[in-house]
Amino acid sequence: MKVNYYGVEDNFCEWDYIHGVINELNLEDTELHVVSMTQEWDYRDKVVLNKEKRNVIIGLADEFMTDNVPQEWKENATTFKAYLLPEQENGSVHSFPLGYNKKHKKLPYKPIKSRPIDVFFAGHMASSNRRHYMMPVVDFFTELKERPKIDFNITRGFNMGLSSEEYSQKLHDSKIVICPAGNCSMETFRHYEAMRSGAIVVSSRLPQTKIYKDAAICQVEGWEDYVGDAIMDLLSDIDMLQLCQERQQKDYNERFSAKAVAKYINELLPTTK
Repeated sequence: MKVNYYGVEDNFCEWDYIHGVINELNLEDTELHVVSMTQEWDYRDKVVLNKEKRNVIIGLADEFMTDNVPQEWKENATTFKAYLLPEQENGSVHSFPLGYNKKHKKLPYKPIKSRPIDVFFAGHMASSNRRHYMMPVVDFFTELKERPKIDFNITRGFNMGLSSEEYSQKLHDSKIVICPAGNCSMETFRHYEAMRSGAIVVSSRLPQTKIYKDAAICQVEGWEDYVGDAIMDLLSDIDMLQLCQERQQKDYNERFSAKAVAKYINELLPTTK
């Protein structure tokens, strides 16, 4: 399998995750194209499909969720695109998980009862979309008389604030990690970092694409009104929270791990050209 990169380099946040998936792939007579598709770094027009081989495309970084898969790809390749909306997932176009930021380090697993932080969040509130989803959480815990042990770290911007080591440790020390929407999309690296750390994800509703449909992620309907109550309900039963952790970890391993994603890709590919 030959791998081509278009605008995707080792400074990409998801570089380690993508390489984990690629290393698990064993595709014969196939050319893999890993492409930046965001508006700022759009390399779609640089891709040259190999007419003699099966073409697979992994499209990254389009947080704006643009319907921008070229017709040529739809007809002559199989495309796996991050930040895909359900209505964009059809034919030869499939959703692809964001994965974790390379700053995240995998540490030894801790059961829920051994985690000292009840509720954790580290990230910015610089965008209007993020503020919209974080303010109900902040307001809820500000008004709560008897608070659980919360650890909120509001940063100035993306990838700023806690060091890689401290951020990773806090995720592994947390029972629940709040995963609000990002600047545009409901999906964030934080979802994957929290799951990989064994913390329970509390998220707004994720797009119901193949990768998220029936996922073992706590998704709160009516986020603005109910996210605080949902968190407190989870913390009220530690034994149930432990079961949630076990179920989520199993789902992560079978759905979002590098090995699982490589299997997902293999199952959706047509026979070799």
